[in-house]
Amino acid sequence: MTSISAASAGSYQSPLQRLQQELQSEVSAGTISSSDQSALSTALTDIDTALQQSRSSDQSSGTRPSKEDMQSKIDELISSEVSNGTLTSDQAEELKNVFQSAFANGPDGAGGPPPGPPPDDSSSDSSSTDSTSSSSTDQTTAEILQQFLQALQQSQSSSSSYGANGSSSSSSNFSALLIDFKS
Repeated sequence: MTSISAASAGSYQSPLQRLQQELQSEVSAGTISSSDQSALSTALTDIDTALQQSRSSDQSSGTRPSKEDMQSKIDELISSEVSNGTLTSDQAEELKNVFQSAFANGPDGAGGPPPGPPPDDSSSDSSSTDSTSSSSTDQTTAEILQQFLQALQQSQSSSSSYGANGSSSSSSNFSALLIDFKS
């Protein structure tokens, strides 16, 4: 469990970092020419700054834009980069594709596969194995819980009382409940 949390915490990227990384991978793949990279990178920084300012005003007013509103805002910002002369119309289309690719699974990357090795082709075999191990774990947990409840019931049913000086007198002679749980 700790390794999952550490892996998730270590892999967080800001939206600008995700966009820059996507831009770099598309340049490396040859989808975007390296001569366009500088203009696109500058536009990404400008758009990120504008979105952060917009986010600050949204937070202070207590509103949260919908996905459609956000997409519209990004399209407007890209259009303004074309109007400013930072981007050509072709570069604007490339930039829209970068946004699409970087956030295909939502703004937080939700919906994508979890980090780790990709699933193998025998997914039906692994799911049956997983359900078997899951049910045996559940059964073990259920047994441990049952043992705990029985011990608790026994301790509650034993007559135990405390005297005025704080000492206890008990008809059962137990000192503590100990459950041996092996994971």
